[in-house]
Amino acid sequence: MTSLFKNILRASVIVPAIAICAPAFAADTWQVKADDSDIKFAGTQLGADFEGAFDKFTAEIVFSPDDLAGSKVSVLIDIASVDTENADRDSQIISADWFDVAQWPTAKFETKSFREVGPGQYEALADLTIRDVTKEVALPFKLEIEGNEADAEGTLVIKRTDFGVGQGQWSDTSQVGDEVTIRIDIDATR
Repeated sequence: MTSLFKNILRASVIVPAIAICAPAFAADTWQVKADDSDIKFAGTQLGADFEGAFDKFTAEIVFSPDDLAGSKVSVLIDIASVDTENADRDSQIISADWFDVAQWPTAKFETKSFREVGPGQYEALADLTIRDVTKEVALPFKLEIEGNEADAEGTLVIKRTDFGVGQGQWSDTSQVGDEVTIRIDIDATR
């Protein structure tokens, strides 16, 4: 065999073997920095704007811009940790007419897919479950990754009545608005 033919034959065996053994991109696991992360919301009551936050939540994040198909996020929100800086409103929010924390203590956000919509901008298609009602939502978010640090910020608008939040007299949206804006700001470490 000629030296050229041997090299071609060797390359035809080695190159496919390298391709088979080469690692594929894999999504990275991230740990949320709880003290630097927020899940906030805004709504209206009697025509006046108000804001609040959920102080306790857990998140399992596996994400990589290079492996959107392998990326997954699951967030569990402790509804009783609500803080609107108004004790009366907070006690109403956790009551049976609103979130009914005694029966459904958590809300869940679980992604189904991701897509890139621009440089550093993504959209997560997810199931949001509140009061045992699940609706598909789309969360657009900006993501900055520097080394092993990441910051994601996004905003989502939902209708509370779609999830049964506000029963009886509170299903009337004239006193408490139907639209609720949810804002996330998540800092995480790889």
